[in-house]
Amino acid sequence: MLKTAIFAYLVIALLLLLQNGGAELLVADDFEGKLKDKYWKGRAETWKVKADKLEIHRNGALAADEVDFGYGVIEFEDFGLRLDFYLFNDDDFPSKMELLFRANQDLHFYQLVITPVNGFGRPNSARWYKREGNDRGTWNEYRDFRSEFPFPIETKEWYTLALLGNANTFQLHVKKQGELMFQKVIEWTDPKNLHPKGVLGFHTNPLQHYYIDNLYLYDRPNEVSLAVEPNGKLTITWANLKH
Repeated sequence: MLKTAIFAYLVIALLLLLQNGGAELLVADDFEGKLKDKYWKGRAETWKVKADKLEIHRNGALAADEVDFGYGVIEFEDFGLRLDFYLFNDDDFPSKMELLFRANQDLHFYQLVITPVNGFGRPNSARWYKREGNDRGTWNEYRDFRSEFPFPIETKEWYTLALLGNANTFQLHVKKQGELMFQKVIEWTDPKNLHPKGVLGFHTNPLQHYYIDNLYLYDRPNEVSLAVEPNGKLTITWANLKH
């Protein structure tokens, strides 16, 4: 029985390898210990590895400038991103989560802003922005692509998102941690394809405070499973073997 199980595992692994066709796991980080230099530059003032999670939070005493922005070091074009996030509610002020993607340190990026159901501005929403350098006038929202989440995104709860990028088209999926299936939030396209290549990043300000954990970044969108948890599953295990 054991030999049969091992043989079946090897066959499935081989099939997955053939199916992946050279796909690469670019980042696999559970944020144990300290920030990994091979993945992140981050910001000493606003990024901390705490209890094996990445904590994003800026002290209100710090000046509002580039300290708000922290970046990774791995560049990508097409991508599949999966991560867990947790929004704090400090002093009854619910935090947003702000992810930068295809970003550069010269402030060119796409930006996803997640606002919880008890948040301010546009509650329970995903909003999309772009910026094109130091001129804050270019930091604008794609208003047509505002989208409400299919279920309440609460503070003090863990969620998992999947963000998939295929050329200039992006998909967002989300689920509460522990659920098997993601729910699709939106698919949208940037006809100008302003930012075809860049790194990951996170933005913060004194009103934002959130955790990131279990982050996986692939060089293809279809490498992220939208049906099952990755931890301990064959797809992640085999990808780590190749990495």
